[in-house]
Amino acid sequence: MGRVDCGTYWGVTQVADATVPTARKSFPRTAACLPEIFDFMQRFFVQSGIGDEHRMPMQFAVEELFTNLVKYSRGGTREILLDMKREAGRLVVSLTDFDVEPFDIRAVPDVNVNAKLHERRPGGLGIHLLKRMVDDVGYEYADGRSTTTFVKELE
Repeated sequence: MGRVDCGTYWGVTQVADATVPTARKSFPRTAACLPEIFDFMQRFFVQSGIGDEHRMPMQFAVEELFTNLVKYSRGGTREILLDMKREAGRLVVSLTDFDVEPFDIRAVPDVNVNAKLHERRPGGLGIHLLKRMVDDVGYEYADGRSTTTFVKELE
């Protein structure tokens, strides 16, 4: 099967008197796209001057959520949109899934990491870690469109 052209948008958005580096790209709904997602994110980080200490948490967050959307989003058949921007000392990254039921990771219960191994249930550890690696998680849902936003403070 041939490579899918995802329609990349790279640009700078003018906001008042400041410039905001932005990047947007849609990815096919498959975990096979993860290397392309990481490459896309890395190019944005370099272009936007995002330090190494902030890259790994955001890459982990995107990998975890993207994988969950691919595996578990009911109804989802369209590509998943990744938006990134650096603004006011923050890195803001959003994943938007279309034609799906709501999935707010903020409502996923924390994992009891102190429980004995035989008392634990599979699942949830990735989201548990994700919520601790970023500074804020936002969520919006409207008309079948589910958007999760991660924020990492850069200063």
